Amino acid sequence: MDPALPKLLQFDRFALDLTRERLRAGDQEIALRPKAFEVLRHLAENAGRLVSKRELFEVVWPNVAVTDDSLVQCIRELRDKLGDTDHLLIETVPRRGYLLNAGHSHAAKEHDSLPPPERSQTPIVGSVGRRLVLWSPVQRKRASLATAAITICCLAAAGYLTAHLSLPSSANALFTEDDARRITAIAAEKELPLPPFQISRIGRGVLPEHRRFVGIWVSSTGFVNSNRQFMLVITGAEPSGIVTGFTVRGPPRALSLVVKPAGATHFKARVLGDSFRYSGPNSEREVVMTADRRLEFNEVFDTGVIVRVALDPVWALVEAEQKAALW
Repeated sequence: MDPALPKLLQFDRFALDLTRERLRAGDQEIALRPKAFEVLRHLAENAGRLVSKRELFEVVWPNVAVTDDSLVQCIRELRDKLGDTDHLLIETVPRRGYLLNAGHSHAAKEHDSLPPPERSQTPIVGSVGRRLVLWSPVQRKRASLATAAITICCLAAAGYLTAHLSLPSSANALFTEDDARRITAIAAEKELPLPPFQISRIGRGVLPEHRRFVGIWVSSTGFVNSNRQFMLVITGAEPSGIVTGFTVRGPPRALSLVVKPAGATHFKARVLGDSFRYSGPNSEREVVMTADRRLEFNEVFDTGVIVRVALDPVWALVEAEQKAALW
């Protein structure tokens, strides 16, 4: 190894020990297969830069003919070992490559102390219940600024709404009981199983280009060709550009490519310009905001098949804030 090169590469709460070829989180060693380690090493050495699949093949498998599946398996192993269930640390750029999104990555000498692993856990309301995720101190601080939220308990199948609004009137004015009833009625009409959810108070530090995505969007005629109904609920945005929410699919139609029953799925993604992307089990999803403030949801399956649906806003945070400012 070139002595001028760093012996440790640190990113997020992890460190790559280049001498021993080990991944570490504090005092814990995380075992990786050799090829998975080499993939992570190259991504870490180029943190913040899109690394193409071709480049990874040339670096990790030089002069060897391998299929895309070899790389996919390495990425899957890395996400599993890093706890990157939302694919935010290792981002997939469809049909192009991967990006290690480690904003505070840095090189360190071997004797440098490593950051201890985060121990605290903060519950987040997901699409179908509650899950636990690890929060950094910065994330916990952001969360403390957004503790006020509107809890909406939707019973779409019964066609009525039970709402618990325990916030100051300034928060209630943004998403009213009338809004909740209207959204629930739309979901019931389209057979969309809308789960309980929260719309967080968005802090002033969130840029307009990010907060404009917060809202509730629904299809008019459903997915192209199949007409399966679809709703996108974006419940929160962070100063870093991260948006969170969930998608709701109605019952499958005769021509539906996804034949799973109606249900909701949680997601987290980073806004880049007029769009954001995130990965599903067998597909990559992209959401694009058009010039007329509609959203286009595109899903690219591993087989290369693409499905899309246009979504109209039925409640938008920016419009609600503008109305509240006039009162």
